[in-house]
Amino acid sequence: MADHRRFFINPDQIVADEVTIEGSVARQISRVLRLKPADNITLLDGVGGVYYAQIVEISAQSVLATIIDRQTAINEPSLRLVLASCIPKSDRIEYIVQKCTELGISEMALVQSQRTVVRLDESGQEKRLVRLRKIAAEAAEQCGRSIVPKLRGVIDFAELIQSIGSYDLSIIAWEDEARQTTLRDVLRLNRQAKSALLIIGPEGGLTHDEVEASVSAGAVSVSFGDRILRTDTAAIAGCAAVMYELEGQL
Repeated sequence: MADHRRFFINPDQIVADEVTIEGSVARQISRVLRLKPADNITLLDGVGGVYYAQIVEISAQSVLATIIDRQTAINEPSLRLVLASCIPKSDRIEYIVQKCTELGISEMALVQSQRTVVRLDESGQEKRLVRLRKIAAEAAEQCGRSIVPKLRGVIDFAELIQSIGSYDLSIIAWEDEARQTTLRDVLRLNRQAKSALLIIGPEGGLTHDEVEASVSAGAVSVSFGDRILRTDTAAIAGCAAVMYELEGQL
């Protein structure tokens, strides 16, 4: 199919071969992009469905389109990569979400560890997640993905440890890794992994107890090298390395 304008929509807006688009996406189509009836668009339901459609009607509040073809999960990696990032200060988490979505993560968990500076109450958590999900959707739309990564949190580090055993490979980045086990070596020894968890600590680093508890649960502690990376740099570089070694592409 030709390259069309791409928009994420709610799956509930699709009924048989007709799609009724409302809200901000409809306004973008009609008022910002000024598309017209007979223009072709690509619609994505966020869970893998890709719908090639043609606009039939446009009003001030909604857009009606007819589906002419559909596909499933295009431009999605076979590796399920989950990033567990301790919440950094300022807006760095937004940058992490955006860039790691482009790199192909399947899911991201926001984590609070002992040295995490940012502490969000329930209201603050929900506002942050709404904002981050919007950023993830926009990044997925821009880079041609058909699935928006799931965002969950904020979870305690102890809860994260309990999930370590559910992945083929779990990696925890630690600047004090004494054995100098490198990320490259671990990835090349685990090329058959179909799912991976990457744990990145906060600005102050993870504690020795947190790392030891993670290793006891089945994670591998790795060094990213001699230089100390910022939290956002470590998350993006780590995801890029995992996708390159285990998926064969960025």
